[in-house]
Amino acid sequence: MRSPVTRASLVVALEGVVLLLLGLGYGVAGLVGDPFDRTATLLEAAFAVVTGGLLVVVARGLSRIDGWSRSPAVVVQLLALPVGYGLVQGQVWWAAIPVLLLAGTVLFLLATPEARLAFRGLDS
Repeated sequence: MRSPVTRASLVVALEGVVLLLLGLGYGVAGLVGDPFDRTATLLEAAFAVVTGGLLVVVARGLSRIDGWSRSPAVVVQLLALPVGYGLVQGQVWWAAIPVLLLAGTVLFLLATPEARLAFRGLDS
């Protein structure tokens, strides 16, 4: 059975890959389409790609139980909660539910006693 930290790293990696793909798709749409503001569209796409790439790096750190990786993982999930809530308010349920479920899952997994012990360097 996988440890909570390993499962959290898989979820964070999934978030990172999805964000990378969304950013790339948004960038392509901004280049070949006719956006209202091409510069803003491409900057948003670049932000998504960079953030997705960083999430993949954080996921790798989590999988290796590197001490630096827990805080960025938690911060990103805490930032995702108001985003998900805003999507709920905007009635964009198809996006809100995955955002909230994934963020809650990672926060729960990283808060388990086994995960906390792993990051303290103790054997479980």
